[in-house]
Parts: sequence; structure tokens; C-alpha cells
Amino acid sequence: MQRIKISPELAYLIDAAALPSGHQPFETEITQFDPEKFSTLAKWHQIRPLAFEYAQEKALALPDNVLKMLREFTLGQAVTNMAFLGICVRLYNRLIDSQVHVFPMKGALWAWMLYDKPALREFGDIDYFVGKEDVSKSLDILLGEGFAADNYRHYLLTEKAVVDDYLDTDYQLPLTPLSEHALQSLEIQWNCTYPRYCYNFTWDELAGNLFEFNMMGKPVLVPRMETQLIMMVIHHGGVEQWDKLKYLADFVRLLDKSAGSLDWKYINRVTRTKGFNKLLLESLGVAGYLSGRDYLRYAGVSESYPSEGFLKDILAHWENERPSLKTKTWRIFLYNIKYRDKWSDKLSIVAAHLGYLTHWKLLWHKISWYRNQPSGEADRDRAVNAMSGREDI
Repeated sequence: MQRIKISPELAYLIDAAALPSGHQPFETEITQFDPEKFSTLAKWHQIRPLAFEYAQEKALALPDNVLKMLREFTLGQAVTNMAFLGICVRLYNRLIDSQVHVFPMKGALWAWMLYDKPALREFGDIDYFVGKEDVSKSLDILLGEGFAADNYRHYLLTEKAVVDDYLDTDYQLPLTPLSEHALQSLEIQWNCTYPRYCYNFTWDELAGNLFEFNMMGKPVLVPRMETQLIMMVIHHGGVEQWDKLKYLADFVRLLDKSAGSLDWKYINRVTRTKGFNKLLLESLGVAGYLSGRDYLRYAGVSESYPSEGFLKDILAHWENERPSLKTKTWRIFLYNIKYRDKWSDKLSIVAAHLGYLTHWKLLWHKISWYRNQPSGEADRDRAVNAMSGREDI
């Protein structure tokens, strides 16, 4: 693969995120280092604590205002992580005590599971995975704890004619506090992403072999590391398309801690069955290319990954950021059509998107909701999105 040129600011941030083993796969552009660009990119990639630690370790020539911003954010993140840990475990225990099938997931868990210093992982909310049959019960419990869904989703969940269709076609529910609270966003999920992207897992598939993990001495039951890796590839790769260095930082740390002890036959079998083994291998290839470590050997693969196009697409986003969209559905659809394993997998995604339109009762209720809201361009846009299944992700 031809060596690619990147800016010195991005090169430093990749070093901070990927922990390379004396390895530099890129040529760095011969331009003057721009501390403001370094700071801006660190914020967009959501790795400001990693950038601050790296800047201190490497004694980067950052002006006082940039260094102060990174330091203050890092200290604030440390306080936030500690506060959210207590909230995360308390709500988890509340759900468990009520016999809800649940485990904590994503940022709050991975900060404590994968990072030597949990404060180095930026996150701003708490996520739980719950069994689909327990969604209603979990919402009642969390409402008692002061967190509720917005009016639109509450309407869909209380309409008996469409609640099953809603749960079958969606995958997550954001909750917000009813009064002032340190935690501004809490989310429950009952699938890995929208079912129409065909990454569908049952509760038993994800939680069939839970193990106890201590979050600062507080025990929680979470899926085994093979499942953590699979869920990370789905979210960071299949949905977020490795858009930010935060995702790479998670992935590299999981691999460095656990790759040698994972059941790779199981991982390969599951990803092939679900149709995203190619995405797994491309992701392992990118992580290895940037870190200088051969992760592909664990998967028993000798082919050359990542492909040049896969890597260049990621680097373009990392260097130039990405435009903010009202909905990312079309972007995710095209990405999965491009990188899923077989034509049958791709056709299944097309069929699932077309199948969404057969849920006419759900679509009618969605459109009716927006039509009954105060008129305006935003409401008309949301009504169109509801009809096409392109609501915010």
C-alpha cells in the first residue's frame, strides 16, 4: 500500500489513540504544527484526555490556552466518570433487583474495562442493553428514578396497536432526566442497531455467557469479551464507520488486553453467520496498520487488510471531520451495502428496508404524531423521515 500523507496534528492524535509500537505507517506533511487544529481535532474525535496525556508525555509545544483547555476538560471528565460510575451501578442494581434482563454497555463500561485510567475515555451518557420483553418494565423503573422518554416515543410505546411494531423496527430509546441531574442522557437498547441493517442478536446470543466485572469494586455482569468485540465492530464499524479516533482507541485497547485469549473460532463463526466478517477483518487490519501490531493473525487470516479504499475513507473523515446530518440512515445503508460479506447479506438489508414500509400502522401513527405537532419545517422533515424510517440515529 502506498504511504499516505497526513497532517502532523492528526499524526500526533493517532499516536495518542493507537499506542503504536515504534511504528509510523504514514508520511507526515511538512507543515508547521498548528496547536489550534490539534485542539479542534481532539475535540471532534472525542479524545481530549488522551490528547492531553500525550501532549504532556511528548512535551508538545502547546500554547497555555490550549493546554489549559485540555487539562480542565480532562479533570472534569475524571469527575464525571466517577459520578457516572455510581449512577450506572446503582441503576443497574435497581433493574437487576426487579428481574430485568440487563447489562451496562458502551462508554461507561469500556472506560473501566479497557483503559488503564478510566478518565481517559470520553463519554457523556450511560447505556444499558435490556431484553426486548423487559423494555416496558425497565422504563417504569427508570421513570421512578427520574428518567423518561420524550413525548413522541412515549406515545408510540403506549399505543397498543403499534408498540410491538415499534420494538421490532427500532433498537434504542434515549431517556432524559425529569429534573436537574448530573446525568443528562441515559439510553436503553434491545438490539445492536436498527433491525433493517441485519445485525440482529437475541438477548440469549449476547448474554448467554455473562461474567462478573468489577467497576471500581462494584460487581456487574457483562457479556464475555468475544461479545464485547463483536458489539464494538457493529457499533464502531457498521454504524459509526470508524469515524472518530475514540472508536479506534477502544478497539486497540480491547485487542491489546484480550486478543490472545479470545475464542476466534467463535468470533469468525458469528460474524460470518451474521454477514460482517469482512468488516471485522477490515477493522482488525486498520487497527494493526496504525498500531504496528498484527491482530489479523488471531483471526487466522493471511489476506492483506485493510483495503486501501477502506483506510483512505477513514483517514479522510479523521483529517477533515464529517458534515453533521439530520439522519445518517442513507450513509449507513450505503456503507453496509459496500462492506457486508455476500450479495445475499446485502440483498437482505435492501429487503429489510423495503419491509419497513409494510408496518403501515406504525408509519401512520408516526405521521399522525408529527402532523398534530405545531407546524414548521422541522416537523414536516420529521414526518417524512418517519415515513421512510430515517429518524435520528
